Amino acid sequence: MGTILFYIFESTLCLTILYLLFRLFFRKDTLFRTNRYLLLMGTVACTLLPLLQIDVPQYTTLQLPITAVRHLLTEKEVNIERKGGVDEKHLSGEANLFMTGKGEDTEENHANVIHAIPVTLLLGGCYFIGALVVLTFLLFSTVRMRRLIHSYPACNYGKYKLIICPEKIVSFSWGNMIVLSQEDYERNPGEILLHEQMHLQHRHTLDLLWMECILIFHWFNPAAWLLMRELREVHEYEADNGVINNGIDATEYQLLLVKKSVGTRLYSMACGFNHSKLKNRITMMLKRRTNNWARLKLLLFVPVAAGTLYAFARPEVKKTMGQAINTPVSVKQNLVQESELQQLEAFFERKAEDAVGGKKEYQIENPTGTFYSFFVNMNNKMMLNQELIKEYDVETLSVRLKDLLRKEYRKVANTDKKWIPGLFVRYDRGSSSTAITSYLRTIKEAYLQVRGEISKELGGVSEARLDSLLPIFVSFGEPKVYSSKYKTASDVFLPIEVSLYPRGGISAVIKNPSLQELELKLKDYKTIANSVGLSVGLKFDKDVTMGIVQDVKEVIRKTLSDK
Repeated sequence: MGTILFYIFESTLCLTILYLLFRLFFRKDTLFRTNRYLLLMGTVACTLLPLLQIDVPQYTTLQLPITAVRHLLTEKEVNIERKGGVDEKHLSGEANLFMTGKGEDTEENHANVIHAIPVTLLLGGCYFIGALVVLTFLLFSTVRMRRLIHSYPACNYGKYKLIICPEKIVSFSWGNMIVLSQEDYERNPGEILLHEQMHLQHRHTLDLLWMECILIFHWFNPAAWLLMRELREVHEYEADNGVINNGIDATEYQLLLVKKSVGTRLYSMACGFNHSKLKNRITMMLKRRTNNWARLKLLLFVPVAAGTLYAFARPEVKKTMGQAINTPVSVKQNLVQESELQQLEAFFERKAEDAVGGKKEYQIENPTGTFYSFFVNMNNKMMLNQELIKEYDVETLSVRLKDLLRKEYRKVANTDKKWIPGLFVRYDRGSSSTAITSYLRTIKEAYLQVRGEISKELGGVSEARLDSLLPIFVSFGEPKVYSSKYKTASDVFLPIEVSLYPRGGISAVIKNPSLQELELKLKDYKTIANSVGLSVGLKFDKDVTMGIVQDVKEVIRKTLSDK
């Protein structure tokens, strides 16, 4: 729902820009066909531009308002879960990956919105109700028109159908049919028939059908209705121009328009809109033809379209390999591998060092590459390369990651380009360690499977060769905290077990300590044991949050590294 609403928002901005440009630079031109195609192709472009996506290195001031709306519509959802009879409230969705500020502020804001109806649901409901109302109105108008057309016999008029209606109606054309009142047919058949014939000849019906589709989806947007009005006026200008070019006297034709608009009754002058429209039509007939060089004004849309795409762009999570090398890949600790999570982290750290240093015979000098992003929020939902994946859906994660890796390999498969694709991993402090372990395991297996395909394709190659063709380069960012709920209190007992293995000394095990207790025990241990060459092992209960894991590692690192 949020994605649809954001698309409508972006296309609304495009339609507004189109109307303003047309109003300022093209409306007074007598290049009627050019203006007509401009309005039609412009509205088509307004529906397609939001579907295009470009990446930029970082956000700019131009993109901040668009980004704020994107986050509001597509990334903030409110869920309420009940657990053990107690309401547990939290924000879910992508918003957790991008919200900034202090946890206390987040909690306060969270309390204010938790009982509210989700914004996207409310807006989406109103939007679709409005679209349904407009669709119903347009269908009703079409049905009435078809009933009128089929109420009277039709006769052939060239390649069109002519229907004479005894009722006093305004003459019109639709599809391949021309409908005239009996009065118009008897008094001024030539000019009116030719005018309606011009509408059919230029296929104005198709234009109106397209614009009605735009109105259904943009019923709330004044620019859409104004563009429809501008297109109708251009249709009239084009038909009037066709009538005059076919030999009808311009003065007599203008008098006919005045007569049809004003009639014989004085109160008809009160219809100001019709009178204004008539004035515009006569003005256009009398106006000097616009020079063809005026079409060069269409080039204005090139920078405008480029600027619009730039405003809609998202920042890419990409770095050169040199930048990535200067960023710590992970916390360098000599850990005894007592959990799968630690084993996976150690594996990625080792393979990252191999990717940067490389084996001697295949070492890459001054490598560059693309970094893809992999984020996990507090509800264990994933985002790979800015595409959402639902929680624990490791099959989708595997398929998408393998597709990215194969694409990166094909970039340099037959070249001498020194290229290392990387994956930047960051998770929320509230993420489950079980989920993170599962995701990292899937990432590892995806890398190994694609490397196996490459090895098979090349007839079997060494691991060192694979490290040069498709290195396993995964770097980890610090876990993000968006709520004080996931801040680890220093005096709370934690579901962890820390094992200490000194070189040549007596090992020790610390079970279920608080952070404060862990720090004190580590300091005491340092006084009786040599911390040089000390290995540390971690075990933790299932589904312990990554925030706790990170805090425990940080306490161990700081305490053991202090002199």
